[in-house]
Amino acid sequence: MLVDAVLARLTGRESALPEWPLATVQQVGLATGLTALAGSLGLFDTADSDVVAYAQEQQGQVQARADRFAALTPKVLGALAAADLCAVPVKGAVLGGSAGGQAVWPSPGTRPMSDIDVLVPARYRAQAGAALARAGWSLYATEDHEDTFLAWGDGSVGRTDGESADHNGRVEVHPGWLEFLHGYTARGFDIEVEAHRTDDGQWRFAEPAFAVHVVGHLASTVVRAEVRAVNLLDVYFLHQRGLDWTAIGQVMRSVDPRLTGPGLWLADRVLPHVVPSELLRSELDRLRHAELLAVTPTAAVLRDPTQRTTSRWRSAFTQSPAEQASVARQLGRSAVGRFR
Repeated sequence: MLVDAVLARLTGRESALPEWPLATVQQVGLATGLTALAGSLGLFDTADSDVVAYAQEQQGQVQARADRFAALTPKVLGALAAADLCAVPVKGAVLGGSAGGQAVWPSPGTRPMSDIDVLVPARYRAQAGAALARAGWSLYATEDHEDTFLAWGDGSVGRTDGESADHNGRVEVHPGWLEFLHGYTARGFDIEVEAHRTDDGQWRFAEPAFAVHVVGHLASTVVRAEVRAVNLLDVYFLHQRGLDWTAIGQVMRSVDPRLTGPGLWLADRVLPHVVPSELLRSELDRLRHAELLAVTPTAAVLRDPTQRTTSRWRSAFTQSPAEQASVARQLGRSAVGRFR
């Protein structure tokens, strides 16, 4: 309901929210990441005073976090550029404009951010880690698909914004584009194919490749059944800039279909007339069990840490016996997966 009200307000239509108690607003905000944006659009102006105060607090917290990342991102990219590494910023840093260039979100300070994601060629992963360590960032954790460094303090400074607190103040270096799903990874494209140097000497994705990554992050959250509406708004705001869907489709063909089809499916459900029907059809056709998406209600994939995905849902996105075995192992563990 909150995302519907936000989209209505963004498109100039009448919109209103129920008179939710504060606890509900907090829960909905955590699930969607949209409290700051909704507040900036005036959707809480007539709410109870405690809700109004909370919305204002969230706006301030998200803005402060955006300011911190805007100051930090050039330092991270500069350290990697000094090591002559191809390192491409993605998601929040680019969407909010803190990686240089025009922000995708019209109000960058309303998009929750909790970390900086940087992609590097897999073979240069160790060099990238060493460059950040020399620049003063401490290695926090290492996994198959990322190395995480603390950007400030112990990662907990400023942790009052409940909508983006997880991995607060961290820098994640991803060796190539890998998305962690249910015990397996979906692979994206080689960044050196899709990245180019800008006049300031930094690496950036061409817009079609960046759009594929944004859709891919949305898709991975669909697969994990932990979608945050903020990622749907990423697609909406990109579309408002005028996307070349033909070029996007060409990039998608080289990407694991689990990083395209599910995201396009959800975008089409919530944002009608955005995704070209031919592209949606072709990407769903590349999935192993696209029919499961066809009968799945949108609400079933929204983020809810109290729920577990089913064996059928997890298995629908596997593509090999090894992945099926991994899903079987995952079913014996708690949680829906890790949130990003």
